[in-house]
Amino acid sequence: MISCDMRNYNYFTFGELDEYGQPTLSADVQGSIKIAIFTSTQTIQDNINYKQANYIGLTNGAINDSYVIQYGEKKLKVLYVNPKGRLKQVFLGEL
Repeated sequence: MISCDMRNYNYFTFGELDEYGQPTLSADVQGSIKIAIFTSTQTIQDNINYKQANYIGLTNGAINDSYVIQYGEKKLKVLYVNPKGRLKQVFLGEL
C-alpha cells in the first residue's frame, strides 16, 4: 500500500519578502511531513500547473505551495496540491 512508501522529510517554507519583494526561503527547517514521493515519468504539457513537475507525492498531512521539501540532496518546491479524496496529490519540481 501507499503508506509503506511514506517517509518523513524535512521542509522549509517561503515567507518574508526580500528587498526586491520576492519571498525568501527559511534558513532553518520548519518541520517534517510524512509523504511518499515518486519520480514522474510523464509530463503534462497542456496545464501550466503540471508543466515543471518532475515528482509526484501523496500525503495526508497539511501542505501548501509555500513548502520546499528536502529530498536527499535535492530541494523540491511544491508547485500544486490536489486535495481531492483522502490523500492529497502533490506536484513537485526541483528548486
